[in-house]
Amino acid sequence: RWRCEMKKIELNSGNTIFKKGDPADGLYIVGKGSVGIYFPTNHTMEKPDIVLKANEIVGEMGVIDIAPRMATAKALEDSVIIFVSTKEFEKKLEDSDMIIRGVMAILSERLRDIQKRR
Repeated sequence: RWRCEMKKIELNSGNTIFKKGDPADGLYIVGKGSVGIYFPTNHTMEKPDIVLKANEIVGEMGVIDIAPRMATAKALEDSVIIFVSTKEFEKKLEDSDMIIRGVMAILSERLRDIQKRR
């Protein structure tokens, strides 16, 4: 029987979603609230490098390649996020064109390379 591998997660302000170096097992969609992204160069982590709000996606590179997380993500306020597992994402891509999957992999690789150079 087919099982949906998405789940709703309620977070309190300050809760960590994932940390740099964690294994990537899926992506998250911000349903309510906001999420801060902290790059490794942000040593104080007082202010996020990027703020994501409702309907934005965080951790998307984790479903495209198998590299560990390259940043830390935290709830900036009480938030609701939807977790989409890598397995679920791959199911959704099964019927997509091979070229689309290739472009996504290249974009992910280039973004990771840019971040490493910062």
